[in-house]
Amino acid sequence: MLVRMNEKEFSNVLSILKSLVYEYNTRIKEHGIYLKPFHVVYKKQKRYIYIGKYWYKLEKINGKLKWIYLGRAKPLMLLPDPPYIPDTTIVKEESGYVFDDLILNQLKGHIALQPFR
Repeated sequence: MLVRMNEKEFSNVLSILKSLVYEYNTRIKEHGIYLKPFHVVYKKQKRYIYIGKYWYKLEKINGKLKWIYLGRAKPLMLLPDPPYIPDTTIVKEESGYVFDDLILNQLKGHIALQPFR
């Protein structure tokens, strides 16, 4: 079921989702592979947001850090499984954010989300 939230409500949800990915990336940083916490695609006056969906590695090329895309599948099987974040798209519209309630259901255990539905 789709859920709509205003900017203020959704910032809390987004913050928790990104922190899950940041914590995971901290645990796996020795492999030089990372789960991209936040990816935005702009299309037809809307923003489509994806959390923890794409894998990258960092390489130093000519003295600059470059993010190299590795795909959607976990690139090394020896890595622990990433946090479960439902494979859904978050859409930013003029009136707020629209996304599948699977995200809220997954985050119900987080203390910071208790005030929400």
